[in-house]
Amino acid sequence: MTKTEIIRNFMRFDQWIQSLESVPKKDWFQPMKSGKWSIAEVIAHLTYWDRYFLKERYPLMKHGANLPRVIDVDIMNQRASLYAKSGVTADSIVKDFLETRDLLIKAINARSEEEMDEPFKIRGHEATLRKYLISLCEHDRHHKHQIEDFLNKSQKEKELK
Repeated sequence: MTKTEIIRNFMRFDQWIQSLESVPKKDWFQPMKSGKWSIAEVIAHLTYWDRYFLKERYPLMKHGANLPRVIDVDIMNQRASLYAKSGVTADSIVKDFLETRDLLIKAINARSEEEMDEPFKIRGHEATLRKYLISLCEHDRHHKHQIEDFLNKSQKEKELK
């Protein structure tokens, strides 16, 4: 995937996130399945991870770097969940996500195609910025499918009533 394709992927995802503003607000904050996150929690989760990437990972992703694991995944996810449950509005969650994702796209644009393929290590495993960003695109897609499945199921349940 080229840098341009990665950016297009993120921009299409941004548009899809914006489309969620039409989802009834009550659906935003209910768990998508028993014991699972709500739409609000998922979007907050994506925002928190993008911020972490921009602040802690992206600046270090350079040729020959060795990036340690510096964050507890469960703690990060818990913080995102608590934020989504704090009384913040769905509109604010979308706005935060889009602003953060815009910064991510600008950061990607600042790197050349060659820099996208410079090898570095994360916890001893070889990586490149391109591979990392492709995994973020896949992560977006995973959560998009979760949300779409929930919304489709909700719609079907409403139609049966």
